[in-house]
Amino acid sequence: MDNLKKYLNAYVNDPLDPYINAKLGEEYELIGQGAAAHSYFLRAAELLHDKDPEMTYCCILKTWKQLHKTTRRLEWEKGQLQTAVAYLPQRPEAYLHLSLHHSNKEEWKESYMYACLGLLYTDKEPLPYDVNYPGDYMLIFQKAFSSWYIGQREESKELWIQLSKMDNIQTEHMNVIKHNIKTLN
Repeated sequence: MDNLKKYLNAYVNDPLDPYINAKLGEEYELIGQGAAAHSYFLRAAELLHDKDPEMTYCCILKTWKQLHKTTRRLEWEKGQLQTAVAYLPQRPEAYLHLSLHHSNKEEWKESYMYACLGLLYTDKEPLPYDVNYPGDYMLIFQKAFSSWYIGQREESKELWIQLSKMDNIQTEHMNVIKHNIKTLN
């Protein structure tokens, strides 16, 4: 709460500072106030759009994340992810979330396509705020997962094996990888 008070005081003195708006968004998110967080991240993105592309992109993804938590506005979420891709297409995070979006709807070709596109833009510095991006390996995971459903079974097997040899994969994902290798062989 101390940080929230600090940033609210700074905001009163300079409401057009995009970084203060983003910090307020982050603080509101941390205390579970998604609507307030969404508003501040949206404002930060608007103020930064022609000054700091990576931070703007991050704020766009943060607005997506706030509504993603509600699970009620899937088409708006998809649109916000597409906005992020259109704004900064050389970042991988929005591609991953679009791939996941389409996987959840069992739209395998779209899921595969977004995973492939995201893999073109890996090895980037992390964004300043958490946007539910566990790492580049998740794009390979999504490609392995969706390739199975579009008939690319050998590619899927090879990708699961590739993933099994990687470090820094979350335990839940590694369990799925091991299960799929065991099941597919």
